[in-house]
Formats: sequence, C-alpha cells, structure tokens
Amino acid sequence: MHYQHRVIIDAPLSRVFAYMDDVTREKEWQPAIVEASKEPQGPTAVGTRKRYESEFMGRHIVNTYVTTRFEPDSRVWYETTSDSVLRAKVELQFESTGTGTAVTMAVTGKATGPLRFIPTGILEGVFRKELEDSLRRLKEQLEDVA
Repeated sequence: MHYQHRVIIDAPLSRVFAYMDDVTREKEWQPAIVEASKEPQGPTAVGTRKRYESEFMGRHIVNTYVTTRFEPDSRVWYETTSDSVLRAKVELQFESTGTGTAVTMAVTGKATGPLRFIPTGILEGVFRKELEDSLRRLKEQLEDVA
C-alpha cells in the first residue's frame, strides 16, 4: 500500500520541522500513539531509532523506525525494523510556502503480524484516514500556538 497527504501550516518551516522531530510531542498530533521514545537522545541523525506503541483498530501494536536519511528543515526518511508489525518506509518533506510550511508525508507499507489478517482495502482506508487526521491535528497544534 502507498499513500501520501500534504498539509499547509501557517508556521515557519524551522518550527514545524523541530516540532515534528520531537518524539515527546508526537502524541499531541498522533492520538493513536500510547508511548513514544527515541534512541539515542539528542538531535536526530541517520541511525536514530524511534519506537512507538499504538492502539490501532483495537490492537496494541509496536513499531520501531530507523532514520535512514536526514536533511534538516527539508526531508527525513524512516524505515521500520524487522521486529515491527508494519513494514513501512516513510518520507517527510518540508517546503517553505513563503508565509508557512507545506508538509508532505508519504508512506509505503505492508502489514505483518496480527495486522496481516485484516483485508487490505480496509487497512488502507483506515491508514489513509489516520494519516489525514494526524496532519490535520498537526496543523491545528502548530497554528493554535502561533
């Protein structure tokens, strides 16, 4: 499955990028997340791991993402580790719009573990809605504090 969504946020690019990179803030815009952690602490770099425990379709799931490429204030690529319940590659792209920031999130993935038993069409619909809702919440969070 592959899907992507774009949102325009009325906030400076550097602020949007820093907010999205802060694992402690991710629950604010991704409500399915129960717990999130980052290793090692400090600035994100290639090799940084982010571990997420989430509730998804009534199931408790755990995914770990490794940063595979990192371009500050521009692009970030993540890929899940083999012990995750979702095989996924994520690309985040950030672009200045002059007065704000365009954020595009693209996800390519395949369900494994307990999620593999859910019909693909249903799974894709739920993932797509969750992505759109998360980016809408991201926009609200960043514009509400502006």
